[in-house]
Amino acid sequence: MQLAQFLAENKGEIQDHWISRVLDSYAEDAAAIFKREQDRFANPVGYSTRQTLTTVYSLLFDRPDQPEPDLQQLRAEMETFIKIRAVQTFTPASAVAFIYDLKAVVREAAAKQRDLAATTADWEHFHDTLDQLALIVFDLYVACRERLFQTKINEIKSMNYMHTQHGCSAAGQVDKTTQLMADVQPLHTHSNEAR
Repeated sequence: MQLAQFLAENKGEIQDHWISRVLDSYAEDAAAIFKREQDRFANPVGYSTRQTLTTVYSLLFDRPDQPEPDLQQLRAEMETFIKIRAVQTFTPASAVAFIYDLKAVVREAAAKQRDLAATTADWEHFHDTLDQLALIVFDLYVACRERLFQTKINEIKSMNYMHTQHGCSAAGQVDKTTQLMADVQPLHTHSNEAR
């Protein structure tokens, strides 16, 4: 059996192990809820994880006759899932690690398959494809984090503007401090001239 055929025929088992492994990356009590609860509204993280990983696996391996997956379609499928991971407490490495989890799951499944006749080239193509996907995921993650930080910066800027310009009780204090600084300035100038 060729690797592409193996990945297509063992889709259900590999997907289930992959999804379980990704959900295990969350805290123990959260992971238990994400695995147990199937409702998309009661469990958006678990639902999104299942839907995204199932779709991604299908795009990667359902068509053995088409060796190259559509990377743009994969990117579009990953975007919402990565947005969720970007607002959670994952490090960048942890946020992307789920792609490498798939490598481990496939290796474990392949080790149990006695009639698998995968060549070195097959394995290299498999790893190269997942490495490309990992780079896409990392780009998406960084872009989401940048947008998140930019939003926070904009909120801070707008709050500062509101506090100093729109009747905040501290606004009067700012005006008094500014006037005091204006009064102090000539003293410094005068003392420098005396020297």
